[in-house]
Amino acid sequence: MKNIFAILLMFVVLFSACDDYLEEKPSKTNQQEIESTNDINLLLDNTKDLFNSGHVISDVSFTTISDDIQFHDNVYAAFSTWIPYEQVQSYAWQDEIMAVSDESWTKSYKHIWLANYIINNVDGLEGSDEEKANLKAEAHLIKAYKLLALAMKHCLYPSSANASELGLPLKATTEFEELPARSNLDDTFLEIEANIIEGLKINKERTDSWRESKSSAAALAARFYMYVHDFVNAKKYAQQALSLWDRMVNMETEITINKKFGLYDVPSTGDISTFSNAFYSAWESQYKLYVVEDYNLYPSSDLIASYEATDIRSKFYTQWYLNLYFGLTENNYIYNKFNGAVSTGPDVAEMYYILAECAGREGDYATCMQNVEAVRVNRYAAADYMAMPLPASVKEAVQLVVDERRREFPFTSSRWSDIKRLNAEGLLDPITLSRDFYALQDGNVNFAAPQTYTLEPNSRKYARPLPNEVINLTDGKVEQNTY
Repeated sequence: MKNIFAILLMFVVLFSACDDYLEEKPSKTNQQEIESTNDINLLLDNTKDLFNSGHVISDVSFTTISDDIQFHDNVYAAFSTWIPYEQVQSYAWQDEIMAVSDESWTKSYKHIWLANYIINNVDGLEGSDEEKANLKAEAHLIKAYKLLALAMKHCLYPSSANASELGLPLKATTEFEELPARSNLDDTFLEIEANIIEGLKINKERTDSWRESKSSAAALAARFYMYVHDFVNAKKYAQQALSLWDRMVNMETEITINKKFGLYDVPSTGDISTFSNAFYSAWESQYKLYVVEDYNLYPSSDLIASYEATDIRSKFYTQWYLNLYFGLTENNYIYNKFNGAVSTGPDVAEMYYILAECAGREGDYATCMQNVEAVRVNRYAAADYMAMPLPASVKEAVQLVVDERRREFPFTSSRWSDIKRLNAEGLLDPITLSRDFYALQDGNVNFAAPQTYTLEPNSRKYARPLPNEVINLTDGKVEQNTY
């Protein structure tokens, strides 16, 4: 077992080099054998890589593929040299992506490897039985989160009609052989659920958002069951999560006001270094921290229009940067809530919205709006806040909650997963995504050929292509999605 220490050391050194706050045990060779549960805790406590899913340059997030983003002509002209072609391909929902690798896939399976190592080996380490049980449960939660995110992105919606469609390669060992073939979609979601069930055995209170806890386990379970439309369990676990942790951030009183740029007052965490503990722990409504680094967050016109002028969340769409440095005066918004990062972990607001949708589906509109307003009251100045009227139907209630989720969690998996699950269900009007851009030809954007791209409800393109290197390195054993 000690032979594994060099690999785990590489995990820490290669992917945490930017963390000045990383604590390491002293050693002449800077190597530490994994002998005890304390060594596993050292890895999980101090590795920023574990919650950072990478950079959008390799199409790692959901930001480019949902209707939250829009490459306006003037913005794209200014930033085209910083927007990789594969990101444009993703933006246009192409069947093939030129990029060989995908950082989110690579990192996710690396984290799954670490989770498997902990699950398979922690019982043989020094430490108490309670600590081993908690570490094993935490590893299951990490694995479940990563598999769910990959499935939301690369697989079709897990309906009964799609049960035999391609899921994910499922790996339970730490052997370095090539990935197994993709399982079917039904087995993939059974595996995710099995890991969540094991993760719910964790017996730790939330002390920070870096590590898993009883509340983060319940919150992840609520997200999973909401996605698969198991509203009984979604409600159960959202209530459980909130009973354990319900800290909300009041945007009127608690948001840092960034006044570096003269007239531009920007509520954000922009004054805090993105390589500091303070940055990642500032948003205390997060149950478990996960982020995607992304500076190309250009909101679509309809996303901007969805906010009321008095909604403090609209202040995160700042204009000063594109105006000051690029002279853009139209369609010049950029999202700046987390200074070039998007927080994607389960959140207290998400739990309230899950309870709201569940109540709305039951026809309990008062409880639905009580949960919606639990979030909204923290998103307006007290002088501007006004409660919304009660919805008049199940359809209206669900639509209201979905719209609020979009305003609260832009550029995350929330919008993409909502579109997939709601289109598969049919309660709301079909959601068709459409965007005007240009033809993509021979690896270039043809500005002489305007083109409209459309993503129809339940299109197979909702399962985004796997990275080419996975197909190539397995000689096709891991199959590509078909369209």
